[in-house]
Amino acid sequence: MYFSNLTKISAAVTVLIGLSACGGGGSGAGTTATASSASVGAITGFGSVFVNGVEFDTAQANILIDGVPATEADLAVGMVAEIQGSDNGTTGAALSINVSDELEGVVQSNSIPAAGNTGTLVVMGQTITVNANTLFDSKVSGVTTIDQIAPGHIVEISGYSDGTGTAFATRVEVKAPDLATYLIDHADGVEVKGLVSTLDAAAQTFTIGSMPVSYAGAVVDSNVTLADNLYVEVKSVAGIDGTGTLVASKLELEDEGVKGRQGKENEELEMEGMISSAYDGSGFGIDGTSVLVTTTTELDGGATSSLLAGTKVEVEGTFNAQGQLVATKIGFEDEGDTELSGTVSNIVTTGVNSGTVTLQDGSVITITTSTIMKDSRNIGMVPDTRFNLQGLANGDFVDLHVFTDAATGNLVAVKLERDDA
Repeated sequence: MYFSNLTKISAAVTVLIGLSACGGGGSGAGTTATASSASVGAITGFGSVFVNGVEFDTAQANILIDGVPATEADLAVGMVAEIQGSDNGTTGAALSINVSDELEGVVQSNSIPAAGNTGTLVVMGQTITVNANTLFDSKVSGVTTIDQIAPGHIVEISGYSDGTGTAFATRVEVKAPDLATYLIDHADGVEVKGLVSTLDAAAQTFTIGSMPVSYAGAVVDSNVTLADNLYVEVKSVAGIDGTGTLVASKLELEDEGVKGRQGKENEELEMEGMISSAYDGSGFGIDGTSVLVTTTTELDGGATSSLLAGTKVEVEGTFNAQGQLVATKIGFEDEGDTELSGTVSNIVTTGVNSGTVTLQDGSVITITTSTIMKDSRNIGMVPDTRFNLQGLANGDFVDLHVFTDAATGNLVAVKLERDDA
């Protein structure tokens, strides 16, 4: 599961998504939800929409992408979605689905090796980490793998960040070969979100990550009073000038100017993401949210010494009066350490997106409701954008990223991608 860009959800909604939601299956049809809930995370599959291991029925959902009305067909695996509705830990019903990206901008460099899938991209001063679980798509001819992204390309990044210039990508999509082409269909220009630093009001400049920004000619929303550490979105139609500065055309507040969740006292929250600031003896930071660790905090799969920057965790807790999330449980996520490929010889389904897949070499891999499902076939086939385990067939070729479950010894898929052999 992949989370990021945690946005503010109405405090009236109590977040009650159990950590156990990482497993299980079943259909969203006929769901009887036990509690109102909110869920924020990356979409891992469809049938209806899977987020955080829960299958959400979308029949009654109002769907927005970057504030624009959309349909389920516009959603894609790896997009970060905020779902409000109800669920019972396995299935649920979504009332609203809001999707927003982390960054849409000009690539400055690519350190991903040829034929590789792990490394970093620098996009408008933001360092973006990708790994084998990052989803990739491209609308640019000739760019078919993530290592082929070149400086000048325009990419959209879904994922989560600390707001200070580093982010982990759950999805990377190449949108256009250059800014001029991109602007034909995107009149508002490229955009980057982050915390203002090194503000110089006289020169009308500041920095986001390592990207100098000039707002001298920008339209600044009336509710924006610029200051260091203010969380903003910068839009630009001119891009990066000859001095390496992003020329802003518009400035807006993002999430009321505050990075991370600022819950009300006694509000419950469960979130998943990358640790942005390591454990300091009392707590740590995750996507801008301050997490406190107490003597009663349950640690599942690790210790406080493992709470390091860049570590993926799942946190369940309650906000205190100071707006800090007091953790009741912290689970350490397994990103998968083994890559497998092969032809499918047998499939057993226990739900829309759960069961087992057997390869011709005899390997048996467990598929859960949290497994990322992607169809990437190109030769003579049109990829199925709503791909799930029900659409897999014997004889299909798949690439898998798996880990070994310590309790059962079973291979469990973090990601299953149907591909050309």
